Amino acid sequence: MKKMHRLLSLVLAVMMCLSLAACMGSQQEQDSLVYLDYGTGIDPYTDKYNTELYGFNGNAVDGPDPGCFYVSEEEDPEWGGYFYMYPTSFATNDWAQLYKYKEQGITNLVASCYRSKDLYNWELCGALEGGYSCVVDQEDWCQNYWWAPEVIRNPKDGKYYMYFNAMMPQGYNTSAVVDTGYNWARMFLGVAVSDTPVGPFDILYDIDPATGVRIPTINFHTGCKTEDNWSTIDANPFFDEDGTLYLYFNKHTDDSYGNLNGIWGVKMKSMTKPDYSTVSCVTLAGAQSVTMTPGQIETVEKGPATAFEGLNEGPTMVKHNGKYFMLFSNFGYTSPAYGVYAAVSDNPLTGFEKLDPADGYTVMDGAVHNHVLGTGHCAVAKKGDQHYIIYHRHASKYSWTDGAGRCIGADKLIFTENEAGLEIPQANGPSKNLVWLEEDISGYKNLMETAKVNVSSGSGVEYLRDGIMPYYVVTKDLAFTASEEEVTITLSWDEAVSVNSVMIFNSRDTFTAFSKVADIRFKLAQKPEWLSAEYDYAVIKDLLFPERYYDVEAEEYTPCAPAVAEFDSVMVTEIQITLKGADKYLTTNKFGEKDLSIAISEIAVLGGATK
Repeated sequence: MKKMHRLLSLVLAVMMCLSLAACMGSQQEQDSLVYLDYGTGIDPYTDKYNTELYGFNGNAVDGPDPGCFYVSEEEDPEWGGYFYMYPTSFATNDWAQLYKYKEQGITNLVASCYRSKDLYNWELCGALEGGYSCVVDQEDWCQNYWWAPEVIRNPKDGKYYMYFNAMMPQGYNTSAVVDTGYNWARMFLGVAVSDTPVGPFDILYDIDPATGVRIPTINFHTGCKTEDNWSTIDANPFFDEDGTLYLYFNKHTDDSYGNLNGIWGVKMKSMTKPDYSTVSCVTLAGAQSVTMTPGQIETVEKGPATAFEGLNEGPTMVKHNGKYFMLFSNFGYTSPAYGVYAAVSDNPLTGFEKLDPADGYTVMDGAVHNHVLGTGHCAVAKKGDQHYIIYHRHASKYSWTDGAGRCIGADKLIFTENEAGLEIPQANGPSKNLVWLEEDISGYKNLMETAKVNVSSGSGVEYLRDGIMPYYVVTKDLAFTASEEEVTITLSWDEAVSVNSVMIFNSRDTFTAFSKVADIRFKLAQKPEWLSAEYDYAVIKDLLFPERYYDVEAEEYTPCAPAVAEFDSVMVTEIQITLKGADKYLTTNKFGEKDLSIAISEIAVLGGATK
């Protein structure tokens, strides 16, 4: 009994010593770290955010059908260094604004011109009243339905050419059109030119020899000798690498050739004149492919049928590694599923095959995750080696019918390999969350590019900095995943780096989404100026995934959105990011089984300011 008592006393003493040591260790740890004050980069109740570090697709620019391109400073020292954008826009309804022009014979101002360094913050810059860039006068043929302007710079003469579509009025005195009485049969493509990207653009035209009136320089009815009018909209100019200009467009509804509505293309002899012998059908709704004899419209034949598509419109040509990708929209702009889809060919005018859904048919469609709707009629702008996709979307995330209209969004367009080994275009969006700005814009580097990355568990470490947000079928598995109760991701640098923000992008779906980041620990390389004492570590505890990205009650989740910490600069050599499975939104899977797996789409660490 005494032996038992002595043994129990010894055990209690050991336990007390261990407890005291633990307390002392805990206190020592507390003494060696400081809690870091931080912000989340964006106001929780508004769309105000730190524009020096981040981009965000708000509803700042109204309008559909954006044309957009980038002008470098090497191309144009005066106007270069900006993206220029032209949505469908006209001043027809603003008679007070137009009144002063009436005496000059001007009937409309069209094509609002915006410019931006970062694709998120736009300034109205058109050379004309109200920021418009092109004038329509009373002698021009293009009086109504002035849609979808796109501008391209001709490197040969340094001028800027705007391609658009418009309706010729009923009763217009020309032999260049069959006056059927059906308005939509009178849609033509037009061209305007300017010395600057902001205008004013002058509309180019031919003269009808029979009547002396102005007529379009592009007319597929007369050029292809069709019996009736051949209505066209949505022009998209494209310079190939050899300098050849192609023009793509949408064959619109008319009263004679409705079965040919889809995407078409033609090789251009000049900036204003097509080679009509090359006119080719690129895609038709409901067909995997099409064949025809170029220039002979009546020879079009549909290939194998595809799943239902309402239409094919809004063409945008992108070339990558020798392949031609025709991006187009379907279902109609009022549909939530209005998105961007792809067909591919080895030739700029013929042989296009729509990609299968599993191989990357969908380039961008917010309805996939039901967080941004009506994302279509895109333009693709290239700056350096990076492509960007600029598109319109429904301003409301609930319904097209609520009258909110359409607004402009922009995201990176990346190329990734599908299972067939083809590098295909995929949008990093449509995003409705903070993204980081490129270094040449913000002056802040993404230090993930130079970090050594180690994880305590999990797989797919390479996807933490691959630049791909896994929105779609082809990219859905390109994310870091872990299934342990706790995972720590350690980032380290051989030399100290200055850090201002950490962005941890959540999963593409709620089943693997975290509700918070348990711990972010910064190993300090030197004492920040704003600290009064020396500490080994600065720490952020329980960084929440913002409520704006997940309405739990409504079950509305924004995929691939970030938890963001922004703070005064700290010099570090290491960052440890810890997440816990218990901090998931859903800790059981759809089968009712316990599931602690999480997924992270990307991590960005912003710092090393160069400006």
